[in-house]
Order: sequence, then structure tokens, then C-alpha cells
Amino acid sequence: MCKDDYKHDRCCCLQGPQGVPGLQGPQGLQGLPGPQGSMGQTGMQGPQGLQGPAGVCNPEDCHGRECKCCESYLNAYSYTPQVVDGFGLGSDAVLFTNVNALSAADFDLSQMAASGEIKFLKSGVYCIFWGASGKVNPPLPSPNPSFSFGLWKNGVLVQGSNVSGFVQAPDDDALRISCEVMIDMHAGDVIKVRNASTHAVMMSPQTIGTSFPVIVANINIHCLKSLSTQ
Repeated sequence: MCKDDYKHDRCCCLQGPQGVPGLQGPQGLQGLPGPQGSMGQTGMQGPQGLQGPAGVCNPEDCHGRECKCCESYLNAYSYTPQVVDGFGLGSDAVLFTNVNALSAADFDLSQMAASGEIKFLKSGVYCIFWGASGKVNPPLPSPNPSFSFGLWKNGVLVQGSNVSGFVQAPDDDALRISCEVMIDMHAGDVIKVRNASTHAVMMSPQTIGTSFPVIVANINIHCLKSLSTQ
């Protein structure tokens, strides 16, 4: 209780004990929603996902015409020792004597082991990779000359297919050179890998330090797109 005297600045109040808390009142009504905030900044773009596998060509999607997909392929090689004559001086083409994989209806290989000729039976855009191992046929002149091979189509050098190299010393076994091109081929077209240098090139599967013979040449052909208009 408070006791007042005649001076108001001398009021003395004694505080009583704290009372028991009252019961909690009911929850009030929910207030009105506030205005919508402004849109936040766009986050950083995530990394690109992995590309899915290529789909399979469905002939029914071609509306009665031949699909542009193409499944022609060939993998040929040779272990046969060869001496390939200089360009235009005789047998200047590389011979292929063995086949690992082939779509038989798409190529004529009847002359491949005799003249190096591979004939195409289906028109398309083809990826053609070839490789050869050899060195200039001894005796070697000085300085040690280079040799080169290229891809010929119907008797004409395919531009961008001619590469060269040379062994470092006369006693070296061989040097491998290779090239890959993408070109249009039509039914009846013929290709050969030929010596594009003036010197004969010796190609041997027997090399020093190897446990098995090595291939002297190989060629891989894969059709990328059909060029048939039917």
C-alpha cells in the first residue's frame, strides 16, 4: 500500500507478492496478408546434362522412302609383307588381305588382296581411316628420304588424305603414318591407298622386340549418312 504525506515527492509504496497468472486468452483473428514481395534474382544456370545415346532409325518414319541412316561398315587389315612401288611405277597400292567386320552387301572386296581396290555398292557420306607402317626400301640414299601414302578415289587423289614420314635411321624397323577423311561415295566408286612418293616402300610385319607380327596396313570405313534419293 502507499502512504502519502504532505509532500508528494515522499510517497512510499510497498510492493505486494506477484499474483497468480491469469488464463491465456483465446487466439486472435488472423491478420490480413501483406502485399506480395518483389521477385528475387534468377539463380545461376546449372551444368549441362550428359547427352543421351543416339536414337535408332525407324524406316517407318521415312514415308515410303529409304531412310538417311546408313549402317555400312568395313574393317580390313594385312599382315602380308609388301614392297609397294613408287607412285606410277608399278604396283603402288597397299593390299588388304584380312577382314574383321563387314556389311557384306555394301562392298565388293574381290580385288582388295590383288590390287588394293575396295568398291562401294551403296551411296553415302563415309568416314574413312587408313594406316600403314613401312620405310623406304633399301638401299637408302642420303639424306634419308621420306615416304608418303594417300587415298585415291576413282584414280584421283582425295584432297586432305596424303601424309608422309621418315624413319630416323636406316636400321629402324618402320614408321607408321595414318589419316582420316570424310567424303561422299557413290555406288560403283573405288578407293585405294597408294604410295604417293617416288621411292618404293617396304612394309614388314616382323619388327625387333615384338612377340607377335604387327599389321602393315589397316583401313576402317563407316557410313555416316545415306545419299540414296529413292
